[in-house]
Amino acid sequence: MEKEAWVVGIEGDQVRLRYLRHSACQSCGACSLFGEGEKEVLLPNNLNLNLQVGDRVAVEMKSEHFLWASLLMYGVPLLFFLLGYTVGEGLLRLWRLTGCEEAGGIVGGLLFLFLSYKGINLYDRRLQASDRYQLYVTRVLSRAVRKE
Repeated sequence: MEKEAWVVGIEGDQVRLRYLRHSACQSCGACSLFGEGEKEVLLPNNLNLNLQVGDRVAVEMKSEHFLWASLLMYGVPLLFFLLGYTVGEGLLRLWRLTGCEEAGGIVGGLLFLFLSYKGINLYDRRLQASDRYQLYVTRVLSRAVRKE
């Protein structure tokens, strides 16, 4: 996924970018990685693109990492909810509490859903030290007008 941003500052070997979420994708959800509305981020400037304040750049995450992050955030909780529903319903059926199986399934599903988000949160904290899901400035789209 690629996003356009504007360079608003250079801080050593990092670049401060500001971008505005497009109105066309307000309900998509894929831009949730970039946050709501206008936001600034600090990213590594490791491509030696000679960036200057005012440049318009492309920012992206590798496709396979973006897909894995999407699966992790949307697929895993769904699977955990379904598993929890099955476990909760099965336990109440095993305990012979007839008429309560569906309620047990819902409680089990919500419990497993909560546990999946806690697990993802712990995994996310561990990943913050790596650059696997890091956003990168990939290219300059347009240079700022230089005053000489």
